[in-house]
Amino acid sequence: MKTDKPIIAEDGDCGESKRVRVADPGLTVGGEDRPVKCPKIEDNGDVGTSEGTHLLVDELMADVAINDKDRKTNAGHGVVSVMGRQRAMTTAVSTVVEEIPSYDIFGIFDGLRVAKFFEDRLRRLVKDEVKACHSRGVAADWNKVMKSCFSEAVGTVGTTATKAVVTIVGKEEVVVLCRGGARVVLYSHGGVALPLCHIHHHKDGVEQILKIHKRKKIDDFIVFACDGLWDVVSDDDTYQLVKRCLYGKIPDGCISESSTTKAAVILAELAIARGSKENINVIVIDLKSSTTVS
Repeated sequence: MKTDKPIIAEDGDCGESKRVRVADPGLTVGGEDRPVKCPKIEDNGDVGTSEGTHLLVDELMADVAINDKDRKTNAGHGVVSVMGRQRAMTTAVSTVVEEIPSYDIFGIFDGLRVAKFFEDRLRRLVKDEVKACHSRGVAADWNKVMKSCFSEAVGTVGTTATKAVVTIVGKEEVVVLCRGGARVVLYSHGGVALPLCHIHHHKDGVEQILKIHKRKKIDDFIVFACDGLWDVVSDDDTYQLVKRCLYGKIPDGCISESSTTKAAVILAELAIARGSKENINVIVIDLKSSTTVS
């Protein structure tokens, strides 16, 4: 069955990144009646899985680590980190929230040691940069922050191939420091997907990329994940699922886990159900929960 090709929107943001409009006719692909293969979302917000995968998903999600901070920070977010079918966690997630005025920091790294280093280093670098820029009345120099952080990482961690992706969410911009190992996609109104960072696989070292996206009122949410998700879940499926979790109808009086956390959990469950063989780290960031200026 034929499906429509994604529409490349005319958007010059972030260098070579292009906004791609994903299908959004209910829960179908390409405007046809073929349903997206993802867990069923009931009217009451519950999410079901097929009987054939339910037991396996439950077993593999048993040790899931969940960070629920929805709507309490500069940008409401949910974080899920699960081993999946691997025998060990070789990747790690780090967050720095409610510590730096107007900025939250999220990262996916090669292991706990790297995550801890970057978390501590970035906390100090971003705090210092924001404070200095505020006193001078100028914009933050994110290129300087990236170079300072990554240059010291080589000496501390002991390898030039260390993979790390950091997303800094401010009220006016989204800054992505890319060193491979994860992918960041910003979704905006109408199902437009803008990749801010791709998963790079280089034999000799890892390319470092800095991208800055000026936030707009049409920006909806960000999904930041490693290849454990993106290997088996498309941009289209991701958009449909997260959109339903964040903006679907919630029954009156229903108080449960945050919508961003629910979205992250469902994406991880879907990746496992589709046979993902990697660790699965997913961060869902709701941009509508913080204000923008344009």
